[in-house]
Amino acid sequence: MIGIDTSILVRLLTRDDPQQFTAAVELVKASSGDRPLFVNPVVIAEVAWVLERAYGIDPQVARNQLAGLLDTVEIKVPDTMRMESWANWLHSPHPDVSDVIIAGINRENGCEKTMTFDRKAAKMVDGMELLA
Repeated sequence: MIGIDTSILVRLLTRDDPQQFTAAVELVKASSGDRPLFVNPVVIAEVAWVLERAYGIDPQVARNQLAGLLDTVEIKVPDTMRMESWANWLHSPHPDVSDVIIAGINRENGCEKTMTFDRKAAKMVDGMELLA
């Protein structure tokens, strides 16, 4: 299982960067019900916020788009979240603690890595890797 972060879902929903959209679509195509992409609740909250605030999409429309994407066989959301690593996550030097939490939750739920388009997170956060 591979975790994905906010930037991957935002590209899939907005298609605002053709190169990253294509890379994200290929990542989804390479996944399956047996090997889904993992999306944790922090990512879900961030995507809703980004769509509503940064892109100005009506909240109901944004949430419906997100719900439709999450309701696919290629996407897995956790039944429960283990929060054993809060101290480590909150003390990370990376300026965006949500990236650290996303990677930590994904790791604790069996993800070998978390793919991102965020170059800074890929360099600074353990377990995050740059997709493109």
